Formats: sequence, C-alpha cells, structure tokens
Amino acid sequence: MSNFIESYRGSVAAWECDQYGHMNVQFYTARFSDAAASVLLAAGFGRKAFVEQRLGIAAVQSDLKYLAELHAGDLIRMESGVTMAEGRKLRFHHRLYNTESGQLCMTADVFGLCLDLESRKSVTLPADIEAGFQRVLVRADEPPVAMALPPVEHGFLPSGRTLVASWECDRMGHMNVQFYLARFAEAEKQVLLALGYGPTRRRADRVAVRPLRHRIQFKRENHEGAVLRLRSGIRAVEADRLHLYHELYEDETGVLSATCEGTVILDALDGSGALPLPADMRQAAETLAAQLVAPSPPGPAGSLPVPSTPVDGMFETCRGAVDRWEAEETGRMATRFYMARFSEAAGNMLAGGDLTADQMRQQGLGSAALDYAIDYMRPLNVGDAYYTRTGILELREKTWRFCHFLLDSNTHKPLARAEIIAVLFDLKARKSIVMPDHVRRSFSKRLVMPQPAE
Repeated sequence: MSNFIESYRGSVAAWECDQYGHMNVQFYTARFSDAAASVLLAAGFGRKAFVEQRLGIAAVQSDLKYLAELHAGDLIRMESGVTMAEGRKLRFHHRLYNTESGQLCMTADVFGLCLDLESRKSVTLPADIEAGFQRVLVRADEPPVAMALPPVEHGFLPSGRTLVASWECDRMGHMNVQFYLARFAEAEKQVLLALGYGPTRRRADRVAVRPLRHRIQFKRENHEGAVLRLRSGIRAVEADRLHLYHELYEDETGVLSATCEGTVILDALDGSGALPLPADMRQAAETLAAQLVAPSPPGPAGSLPVPSTPVDGMFETCRGAVDRWEAEETGRMATRFYMARFSEAAGNMLAGGDLTADQMRQQGLGSAALDYAIDYMRPLNVGDAYYTRTGILELREKTWRFCHFLLDSNTHKPLARAEIIAVLFDLKARKSIVMPDHVRRSFSKRLVMPQPAE
C-alpha cells in the first residue's frame, strides 16, 4: 500500500500563464511549496509546531521535471510524501497531475532542513515528528497510480486542498474574505468535473461557470500557514442551474471555518445566456444530490429587506476597472474579485464611520465579516469600469448589517450586490466587542433604511 497522500487540489489561474500560453515555472514551485505543508501536517509537523516550537522547513535544493503543459482553467491535483527523514534532513517527493486527464505533469524532489525560526539555524527534527514521517515515507520510483473519481461521503466530494499564504492575510491577521470566495469558486469547478463537465468540455461548448449567488457564513478565523480542505455537495438541480453547498475546514484541527451556499449556471460566452444542463451532467448531479447529508440552508440575515437598487443615502466607497490579471481564461473577472471590491469598499465605509485605519491601529481593533451574501447580475470583462455604493441597513449591539452595490460606470446599472453582517473585535483577545458609542453615532447617520420600532 502506497503512503502517498493528496497534498493539493486546485486549478490554474489565467494570470499564472505566460506568453507561451501555459503555466509559468514559478507557479509549479508555489504548488509544491503548498503541498509540502500537507505532508508536514500528516507527519505531525503542522501549524502548531510553527507557532509553539518556532520550527519550520527550509528548502535547500530541488530537482524538477516538467512532463506536460498546464493551461488556464485546468484543474490540478498533487500527491506527495517523503523519501527520507532523519536528523535534520528531509527529502520530499511531489507529483502534479492534470485532474481531468490524469496525466502526470511534473515531479519534484526537494531537499530541506528543519529550521529553528529564532536562531535561523538548522536543528534536529523532534523525535515524535521524525517518527511521524514514517507515515508518509514513499519511494520515488513507485509507478503513478491511475486516479479514480473523488470518493463520495454522505454526498460530499473533496473539492479543494490548499495552504493559507501570508499574502492572503490582511491587516487583521487573518485570511481575507476574497480568498474564501476564491476557494469556493474553485470548488464549484471541481464538482463540475466530477459530474463529467470539466475544463475541456467547457472550452468546447464555449461556456463559463457563472455564479448567480453565494451565501458565505464565517465560523472561525484562518491564519497564515494553515492547511485548508474543502468538501462540496449538491443541494438541488434545476434545468439550467446547480445549487451547491461547500464546507471549508482547517485540516489540522478539523474545525469548520466557513460554509457556502452557491448557485451556478453554464453561461454562453457569446452572450446568449444560460444553457440547459447537459443530460448526463444533470443525471449525475441528481444522483449526487440524493446522497447529500447536510445542515439546512441558513435563513435571512436580517428583518429588513435589502434594496434591489441603490437608495438615497448610499455613498461611493470604491472605483476602478478590471485588469487583465483579474480575469479568468474566459476574459471575465474571476469571482474572487467581486469580493475583493466589496472588501475594499468596507474599509471606506469604516472610515466614513469615524473609525479610520490609524484609529483602529491605535485602539487595537479589527473587523470581521460573519455573514456575506452576494447576488451577481452581470459578468464583468477586462477593461470594464465600475464603482461601488454602500449603505448601512441595521445597527445592533455588536454587529452591523450593510450592503454594497457594484455598478457599471457607464450605465450605472447594478453588476452585483452584497449583504454583509460584520463585527468589530479586539485584535489581541481575538474576541468581538460592543460597538463604541462614537462609531454607533456616526454609523447612525449612514442608515439608509427605516428602522423597526423597538
């Protein structure tokens, strides 16, 4: 029995491809760096060792073999192990596959040393961790095994496995909301592949996977160095859409970090609209949906309805245009960047509430979204200009509920709408706090909906 473990599951972003039309070499390196974290975790060398023992692994030498091209939109998977772990030395062996075709695209053998992060010198692996590497000890000459479809458990498919990168964390010290959405959007394409509708078929049919709605509930923070895994299931199937449910876990602790309800369609790139789901895909989806064992979808986020268009009192909080590096292989803005726009707008909303970034730093305060619902009206393409308008819907003791509209700068019509519940929290205690009186007074001036009688 092989000791290889699945160490990464994701996709190739369009911005990772160079002028030759394939994924640039630097992003292969990023993948085996992420994969190494899963190997370390399987051996008992997870984020806890990084935080408490201040230990890490430093790569010293690598041998990479590129065997096949990868292109924008391809889904990829890695399996990994170690061929040696003794003293202060480690040698990783990684294999990267095109998930759809099963083709082996790269192998990497990486030699590393256990590093004391305080002294910045190599040290001997702790005995328990060295012993733990026996669980992932592999032979580099083991033949690749043909990959079967992902296993289904209670209607869930494994749909993602990645590391939280340092650059994905914001000034609050946790993974920014846009990178949660990025992972859920990737997971949707993993589900479509399992249904027999992968990247090759999408390209042939000239369609994009277009979201209509996402509802994300954030349960726990995620920090740099954490290994995340996703699983996804199908809530319901309609003639032209899928209703999906995703769960995101911090793998070391098994803690549920976030959930997402998503509705997606296959949208024709010629502008003719949503296509009916192919018969074979729909049948596979219905079979999977019948197996799902999951909590019921969440109810409404608040008692006051969200306006369908901007209303008086909303103010501009962001303005820009879609850059090429923000686009998918279809030329449309990637789903992640809708959330990025709303995240930027939230910073301006806070400043409008007499809570500037300087004040928050001085007071040791941060903010966090608890509940995020996004409705998508129209896709954006490279070069499209946009702006956002924001208004506060409700104020509660600790939380406030607000909404953003992303608007077309030319037509001023809505492109997307977000409804959010957020909280202020103490950055040291990592606990929510009651909204300060001066913030409440200022936010009260930003209310754009009639408030219910108390």
